[in-house]
Amino acid sequence: GEARYAFDLKLPGMLVGKMLRSPHPHAKILSIDTSQAFKLEGVRAVITAQDTAKIKFGSNEYFFPYTVDQLPLESEKVRYIGDEIAAVAAVDEETAERALSRIEVKYEILPAVFDPVEAMKPGAPQIHEAMNNIGVMLPVRFGDPDKALKESDYVREDIFYLQGAAHCALEPHVSVGQYGISTHRITLWTSTQAPFKVREALAKTLKMDVADIRVIKLNVGGGFGGKLEMFPMDFSACLLSKKSGGYPVKIVATREEEFSFTRRKHPMIYKLKSGVRKDGTLMAMTGEVIADGGAYCSYGPTVIAAAIMRIFMVYKINNFCITGFRVYTNLPICGAMRGFGGVQSGFAVESHMDMLAYGIGMDPVEFRLKNATDPNTVTVNKLVISSNGLKECIQQAASASDWKNKHGKKKDVALGIGIAVAADVMGSKMYKAHESAGSIMKVEEDGSVYLFTGAADTGQGSDTAMAQIAAQELGVCYERIRIKAADTEITPFDTGSFASRVTFISGNATKNAALDAKKQILEVVAQELKIDKENLDIKDEEVVRKDNDSAIMTFDQAVQLCYSFNYGRLIIGRGSYNPKTTPIDFRTGEGNISASYGFEAQVAEVEVDKKTGRVKVLKMYDVHDIGYPINPASVHGQIEGSIIMGLGYTLHEELKFKDGKALNPSFSKYRIPRSVDIAPIESIFVETNDPQGPFGAKGMGEASLLPTAAAIANAIYDAVGVRI
Repeated sequence: GEARYAFDLKLPGMLVGKMLRSPHPHAKILSIDTSQAFKLEGVRAVITAQDTAKIKFGSNEYFFPYTVDQLPLESEKVRYIGDEIAAVAAVDEETAERALSRIEVKYEILPAVFDPVEAMKPGAPQIHEAMNNIGVMLPVRFGDPDKALKESDYVREDIFYLQGAAHCALEPHVSVGQYGISTHRITLWTSTQAPFKVREALAKTLKMDVADIRVIKLNVGGGFGGKLEMFPMDFSACLLSKKSGGYPVKIVATREEEFSFTRRKHPMIYKLKSGVRKDGTLMAMTGEVIADGGAYCSYGPTVIAAAIMRIFMVYKINNFCITGFRVYTNLPICGAMRGFGGVQSGFAVESHMDMLAYGIGMDPVEFRLKNATDPNTVTVNKLVISSNGLKECIQQAASASDWKNKHGKKKDVALGIGIAVAADVMGSKMYKAHESAGSIMKVEEDGSVYLFTGAADTGQGSDTAMAQIAAQELGVCYERIRIKAADTEITPFDTGSFASRVTFISGNATKNAALDAKKQILEVVAQELKIDKENLDIKDEEVVRKDNDSAIMTFDQAVQLCYSFNYGRLIIGRGSYNPKTTPIDFRTGEGNISASYGFEAQVAEVEVDKKTGRVKVLKMYDVHDIGYPINPASVHGQIEGSIIMGLGYTLHEELKFKDGKALNPSFSKYRIPRSVDIAPIESIFVETNDPQGPFGAKGMGEASLLPTAAAIANAIYDAVGVRI
């Protein structure tokens, strides 16, 4: 009960902020009259686009500047039901709601389009200036797929449909903005996964210096990618505070707003045509991916790229041609959601792989072992894979689930077993020019250790992992470490919590900061005792000699020596880490986007009721190439959480719309897994000790979600011979 969230923040004079949203999916804004809202007693500020610099923001500005397409408050046109056009700040919620109702907006209704295939047709309503509403098109081609298909013994073509979904974080989006009248600086407290990215977007849209904006992340009750961007409510809370004379303004999204107007998973249509030889060799893959992106681009470019590119991490394939289309529609915005397109591609590709295996009469496990990538290889699109436990994951998953004795043998009782595999990045050079992170470690005179990290703990336990890494490298007990995290004014830069990057990238920065602090302490000890500093180390709270492992003094004594009259050495360690990667060339699909890649195999056992079609998942097995588990309990928890999220997407969840309006924007109508819906989960680690990771660790927050839908679908086919 001690955790403090943005919602809990109470500041003197705090006002309640509310957003005015479009009731139409597509319309021109002819006029906005706020005069009656201003006259209402208790209203302190009202803003529209006329009060802003009308500067657009987006999430892929570095690689895709043309996808920067959203205004904090729209001025000329609205593109989905919920588009933000004004905001108010008042003394209480009731007054703020009344003020919204007094704002008069005149619209010219425009034709709308809600289907991405229809949106791509000539003559469809034009949402932005993009031709045929195609916001992003990514053609990825390698080798000669047409020739390879002709040389294949078996060719098949399939189409897969993936629905949209909501993040369903228990904590809604919350923004508390305050403008300093005397300092002319802004502070934003917000539930975010990426405070430095929010700061950057705020500075741009408010036309302020980055140094004059402070973003503070408090505890976050779940994010899953949905809190990875600046939102109009962040911008509005800050500007309303300025307009009201410096009073803090809090804006809290309602649960309906969370479902309807924040971000959602991309619905996709996945078309695949592949060829194989009789021995199981994967010869070629072709096709296209159409993603419904909604009204604005958000993280669309990287989502569609990830939906295509992940296959190269998993399978050896030299002949490939898939084009991705990220299409505008008049629906709420699709953005980053755990897996970044990998969940959709995981279902399509891994279902397709089973179909290919069955087509040549080959066991799905053997088919994957035949085509899986190996350690220390460079893929056709220049991914540099060092450690890779994929084949071991497949073998252990088959062994743990007793695959040989279950697969294809229990159709008479409608029991089935299915397998799917996946891979994920440890951070990705698809978002910005760099992917670096920094950490600072301050060792006080009393021996207490403060770690300053920009990494954002959103519930996944990164603060714990950072403290463990710091303690291990410094040679002290975990209890000494005190974390100060994710405050843009006092912590070093960090790109954010996404792409399974924190343990790997921020962890390396923390390890380097602890090593720097340790070196400073040992330099003083070596000077005092006239010992070669290279022969000294700190282990288990003691300074020891490396040559005979004998203790020289305690850690506390060493620190006191550093701060003594003779030395007066303040111990402040600094560390940063920028992974050895190359930016992806989006014209060709080439580039080593991550310094390491994580792998896994997942097996599902299901029972199908043939009369009703109801599917019961009996057990899930997940074998994960974790590199090295910094915190095994946390890793098991992450795997279980991902699989449960995958179960929800597979069997329960779909965010539905009619004429652009959400039909099920509440937990009573949008079904997510409950405790009684969860199958037993067995998670197993494959330790590959990655050479780039801190103490050999890899990140793994997303990968366990990627193959779940396909594993279940493949198991259903094994049970009843029906392909979903």
